[in-house]
Amino acid sequence: MLVSPIRKISGTFFVLLILALFPASLPLAEEAPRKGIDYTVAIEGDAPDDLQDLLEQSSRLIQLQSKPPFSIRALRRRTEEDVDGLVKVLRAEGYYDGRVTSRIDPAAEPNTVRLQVEVGPRYTISGFRIAYAPRTTSPDPIRPEELGITLGMAARSEAVATAQKLAILKLGYRGFPQSRLVDQDIVVDYATKKMDVALTIDAGPRLTVGSLNLEGLTAVEEAYVRTVANWPEGALYDTRAMDQVRRDLVRTGLFEAVRMKPLPSHTGDGAAPVTLVLVEREHRSIGAGTSWSTSEGLGAELFWEHRNFFGAGEKLRADIAVGEIRQEMKAGFAKPNFGRLDQNLKAEISYAHENNDAYTEDTIHSVVGVDRRVGDHWIIGGGLSLEFSQIDEMGKVDEFALLGLPLAARYDSTDDLLDPTRGIRFGAEVTPYLGLNGEAPDFIRSELFGSAYYDALDNGRVVLAARGKIGAMAGDSTDDIPASKRFYSGGGGSIRGYQYQAVGPLDANNDPAGGRSLVEIGAEARIRITDAIGVVPFIEGGNVYESMAPDFSEAFQWGAGLGVRYHTAVGPIRFDVAVPLNKRDGVDDAFQFYISIGQAF
Repeated sequence: MLVSPIRKISGTFFVLLILALFPASLPLAEEAPRKGIDYTVAIEGDAPDDLQDLLEQSSRLIQLQSKPPFSIRALRRRTEEDVDGLVKVLRAEGYYDGRVTSRIDPAAEPNTVRLQVEVGPRYTISGFRIAYAPRTTSPDPIRPEELGITLGMAARSEAVATAQKLAILKLGYRGFPQSRLVDQDIVVDYATKKMDVALTIDAGPRLTVGSLNLEGLTAVEEAYVRTVANWPEGALYDTRAMDQVRRDLVRTGLFEAVRMKPLPSHTGDGAAPVTLVLVEREHRSIGAGTSWSTSEGLGAELFWEHRNFFGAGEKLRADIAVGEIRQEMKAGFAKPNFGRLDQNLKAEISYAHENNDAYTEDTIHSVVGVDRRVGDHWIIGGGLSLEFSQIDEMGKVDEFALLGLPLAARYDSTDDLLDPTRGIRFGAEVTPYLGLNGEAPDFIRSELFGSAYYDALDNGRVVLAARGKIGAMAGDSTDDIPASKRFYSGGGGSIRGYQYQAVGPLDANNDPAGGRSLVEIGAEARIRITDAIGVVPFIEGGNVYESMAPDFSEAFQWGAGLGVRYHTAVGPIRFDVAVPLNKRDGVDDAFQFYISIGQAF
């Protein structure tokens, strides 16, 4: 039977149409997954250890080992590319005669790629010169040693590149902020194994600091910004000084960003006007926090803050703290750059009620003082305080009026307020008190305290932290000193594992009696398990003494425990569980736990 050609075409078209519309409905043979060719890499030869490590870190064969090629041909191509890359590494490290050969051993299981390295002699720098474009004012000469270059050192390309950047940077320190590299002539002599470097720099005009223009101000007063900037108009232009101005303005907390516009072009030497573009932050904020521990119970805090109250960075803050032991209301005011730069006027008034096992207190406290920043890390300050308190201790109620002269010095080189990983903190506080009524004694209260942080792996994953505190009080006997001014220890801020204030002398009811001296020490390891989760084993110890100075013949109370940290953008949230290691029968609980924001110290 004959079939019409037209019917044949129509049938074929119909099949193609079905395939196009319903490809998934037709059973298709599953394609077997392609299997890559596994391999190992051996970099062999006479490379010194530091160069061997660099070659292994730079090898694409090693970097891509988890993604094997699908054929021997692809593996050879990857090997050839790696050989070229490793030769570039050798040259960058000064081994210009270095050679790399490769061999693939397919008989091995898995395939073994052997890279044979012959480093050869290391070339050295025999000359380093800087010339300036003729049309510019010639700056003072820059010695190679200032750029990290010494004649005879290894001819590493990184050292030369760093020297180029440093040359431009140092010219910016010397009045030439528009310097640029226009040419470099690097000659490698294969006969003598030497490298000679010549840089040509267009230094641009020699500039002094011109007028300061400000853009972007809305609520912050211009006069205050100029005070903080302490603008060095007329001085030789120094990019370091300009960066310091930006840092000082950012440190006020009033600006999200401070940016300097590019300098206008100049045809000759002269004063360069500078324009700073400032982006103000929100100046008001409200916040809350909470904490909970078995020793101190539940606590919550609410605050409101205005950081630019009169337009010149003045800070006004109100706090309310409510806890099972202590309730407090306070208001504080701070005036920055009071009388001079980096000097602040501070004032605070508060009312507090505290009911703990040692005493019950109602206090009105006020203080006014100044503090001054000295250098990058020190703050020193002093002031005058006045307080009136009513204290009920074991049923005996006394009223005290005290005039104080608080003096303090603090050093802080840490890298973070809530979660430091390196640096140290150290402080000293001394406050002489003068009794203003018959019940109030005269005495001096002093404290020394400090903490240190060591980043064991240089990546913030393991931080070893330690702290210490010592206090002493000169004056009347312990019983005559107001209970709220005595030293206490125990709880989340001192020795974890013990109840609040429970370390030290106790009365007949096993309630804290306080003392005239104190010692505390502690250490912990802050270990990051993931970016967000960490664990912290810790140990702390100390004691409180009735004597004016610590009596080290009395044993310490020790506590130890384990904590969990959840790291957030604003700081770690911590949960600690601690036990007393030398538990006192009828006094100490089996364990204590604490929840709050921020590290323990």
